[in-house]
Amino acid sequence: MTVSRLLSSEFVVLPLHARDAEGVLRELLSTLKDAGIIETPENCLQTILRRERRMSTAVGKGIALPHGLSNEIDDVQVALGISIDGIEFRAVDNLLCHIFVLLVSPENQPEKHLKLLSRFTKLLSDSELRSSLLEARTPGHVLELLSERENLADEDSL
Repeated sequence: MTVSRLLSSEFVVLPLHARDAEGVLRELLSTLKDAGIIETPENCLQTILRRERRMSTAVGKGIALPHGLSNEIDDVQVALGISIDGIEFRAVDNLLCHIFVLLVSPENQPEKHLKLLSRFTKLLSDSELRSSLLEARTPGHVLELLSERENLADEDSL
């Protein structure tokens, strides 16, 4: 499963208006609520915040991958947000986070959840892609950049 197929423009928030970690999560979860995917974003928020308290999902280089499992959804859902100024998210390298990928998966699909986390981590390890994402001005451009990079990665693995 490709990340570019999972993500649609309605789930890309550009730019994020939030100024703190919880605000980022609320803003990204609101896209799922607005699309009718989740009814009670507060439940997902609390699950993700509990996860963040155990260990931050800010993996460094300006990237955070907040995630959680939920019994409220039937399939994996992804929302992506970009903050131009950056937001404190307790990153391992102490840098502000600019790119946030929220991943919410059904409780009965933990393997798929982990595979997608790994895929996003690999994609976003590309510094050129990260720079391009920060320069993107539309959700469509973000999706195009992710799709192009994903296609290159797939070709490289042949």
